[in-house]
Amino acid sequence: MTLLTLILLTSALSLCSSLDVNTKPCMRAKYNNAHATFLKRHLPDGVPKTWDQNVWNALLRQIKTCGRPTQSFFHENDRERVNAVCTKAGGKQHSGNLCISKEKFSFVTVRVNVNEGLCGIKSIRNETKHIILGCDEVEDACRPVHFEGNPNSLTPSNNQPDCGERSGSSSGFKATMSKSLLAFILVTLTYIL
Repeated sequence: MTLLTLILLTSALSLCSSLDVNTKPCMRAKYNNAHATFLKRHLPDGVPKTWDQNVWNALLRQIKTCGRPTQSFFHENDRERVNAVCTKAGGKQHSGNLCISKEKFSFVTVRVNVNEGLCGIKSIRNETKHIILGCDEVEDACRPVHFEGNPNSLTPSNNQPDCGERSGSSSGFKATMSKSLLAFILVTLTYIL
């Protein structure tokens, strides 16, 4: 009886956590402000065109991201190209809701010493590689909502489908079925206990 209860509880918790992440690109975003948060973190106004740590420090304080150990930034003139990674023209599906760009991007990576507590910058460097972005549907368009690191310099696979495909009605059906299963598990647990 205890083992059955433990199995059902574990299943319920696993199901709850899986509802937070989309299983493929361009499914409806859980949070309406996900794209705005992405822009604030990776394409804020005033991205410096210098390597001066004081200027970068001021930007990180302004956008309140001193607690993030690794941060990547694009310049304003790359905004449309970054958004295009979540479209058929700009990206290939990678895994989960992630898309990888068909073209390489140049961007700035800033590493911060979060233990220092003063927004101390450890390094600033320019990188050029394919970018990996989480892409969800926000305001009826597939948009970037997350920047995923690419430490192994992965490239897109021509065997993967293009990004930008709509998830269709099956994603809503899947969420409804998942919630129904969760309700069933919780009712069963209540009955057993």
